[in-house]
Amino acid sequence: MKNISFPNHWESPKYQLGQLVKQGRIIGVEYQAPGTTRAYDLSKGWIYSVLIDDLGYDTENVLESDIKPPSLEQLEAEIDYEKSLAEIHLENCSVLTKQLLEVEQP
Repeated sequence: MKNISFPNHWESPKYQLGQLVKQGRIIGVEYQAPGTTRAYDLSKGWIYSVLIDDLGYDTENVLESDIKPPSLEQLEAEIDYEKSLAEIHLENCSVLTKQLLEVEQP
């Protein structure tokens, strides 16, 4: 994983890109520096762009203070989904490996 460096006078973001939260999945992070017009309009500190639907069409900007942790049910569903994807990928690897062996045989 690559690291992103922030100026020393900025506080570090509490959440990460890709992290699941109650509102959805974090897909963007923006810092509103104190004293700027955007900080005055939006509030200073970190603002997160959150994907709020699985289709990837709807997003919302959420202040760091408004981010909520995902529910237990949300986390369990996400784990089950990721496991099913892993099983599909493993099956695809198995099929491709068999196909490769057939192609390699004279």
